[in-house]
Amino acid sequence: MTWEPSKGSQTLPRWCAAGKAGGFPTRLVLALVVMTLLRSAALGLVALLVPWSAVASLVQAMDLAELTAGADRIVVAQVVSTNSEWDSSGRNIHTRIEIKVAETWKGSVAVGQRMIIVQPGGSVGDIEMHVHGMPSFAPGEKAVLFLAGQGAPRVVGMSQGKRPLRWDGTAKRWVAEAAEYSAVVRRDSQGRLQPATPEPAMELDELRQRVRALVRP
Repeated sequence: MTWEPSKGSQTLPRWCAAGKAGGFPTRLVLALVVMTLLRSAALGLVALLVPWSAVASLVQAMDLAELTAGADRIVVAQVVSTNSEWDSSGRNIHTRIEIKVAETWKGSVAVGQRMIIVQPGGSVGDIEMHVHGMPSFAPGEKAVLFLAGQGAPRVVGMSQGKRPLRWDGTAKRWVAEAAEYSAVVRRDSQGRLQPATPEPAMELDELRQRVRALVRP
């Protein structure tokens, strides 16, 4: 069975409706949002799976040039903290990720500046809302981030716009790991959706040079 992208955004949640301020890009083909409710019972822990919308997420693959073009700011940053909370409607959970910038490859962001990224999903108490394809963040981790939008930016291409960094103690260098690609697809020669292959890990210096070459006019 061939899985085709839906046309329009009538069935998508508000946070991925195309054309809305602060919405997620039209590259979002299908969004899978699952809410898991964990409740302690007298005789043990009961796990309840609650569907949050009969919708959800695959995203089309973007190469480095597309990620760079789609980003207003590209930074190397460390995650300072994460905090999840209900939105004003009390129906959706959003997570605020605070980052501290170490390098700026595109855009005007000062070294040492702190920024807040906001994305759907997260955990509040015993309730978890998981948005398949969204990048995960943990305090202390470092990453190259492709960000779009003013105010509280989003990560471009969902998980594609985050390249986690790892210190190679043997070679004494930073390595940009491959992006998480579980929700990323491409079209084959017959127009069918197929799992996409991420760009392999590379030295941070190499990725920096490639991005800066793409940013230059």
